[in-house]
Amino acid sequence: MLVTVRGLVIRSLKYGESSLIFDLYTQEYGYASFIVGGVRKPKARMPASLFQLMNWIEVVAYIKDPSQLSRIKETRLVLNYKHIPFDMQKRGVGLFITEIVQKTIKEKEANEQLYQFLWKTFLYLDESDASISNMHIVFLLRLSGYLGFLPHNTNDQSASFFNLLNGSFEKVRHPIYSLDQNTSNLLAQCLEKEIENAHTLLLARAQRKDLLQSLITFYKLHVERMPDIQTHQILAQVLNG
Repeated sequence: MLVTVRGLVIRSLKYGESSLIFDLYTQEYGYASFIVGGVRKPKARMPASLFQLMNWIEVVAYIKDPSQLSRIKETRLVLNYKHIPFDMQKRGVGLFITEIVQKTIKEKEANEQLYQFLWKTFLYLDESDASISNMHIVFLLRLSGYLGFLPHNTNDQSASFFNLLNGSFEKVRHPIYSLDQNTSNLLAQCLEKEIENAHTLLLARAQRKDLLQSLITFYKLHVERMPDIQTHQILAQVLNG
């Protein structure tokens, strides 16, 4: 059955002499995988560049079982980035977000709220003139809510230590899983922000680095068999820490 779906390209691999296997986070089916032939040939009808990471595309595919690999008939770009391809910082943040999505979201079912969150995140990343230095921190916190483990901010001044395992602020510091008081306080501030006002956070380079490492650890504790994240190293370079 021919079906039209839209989604974010979160993985793309060469297959055979001229084919690609790629994964989308789709509006209709959640995480879905596709194969397309002939795209790496000269003068291909559907060039391989359409299936680059971070692209938002619409595909017409032969889908019998959304949980299986589906072959596509045609595709088109649905979002033409104006700035991300040409801005190293925006591209670095976008690649980090894409890797996080690819390694944390595996549900093969529609989640309209999550889809819209990702769509609006990339729109904002591309169009905003504000600083994006803190955007990845707030993104991780907002995404954790869709994944089911958003940190619980009690606003209790006596609960000063964030426990990465329990996902909550506590009065007593755990010797292994608790962040120090300063990092915990910064995390509480970040929890009050949305993507659109992440730039109002006043974070030093070292603080941003500590928060990122802490949140990656937080994710690994709550996402089963989560692979190591690679792009945070690139992110640190393009954001200067």
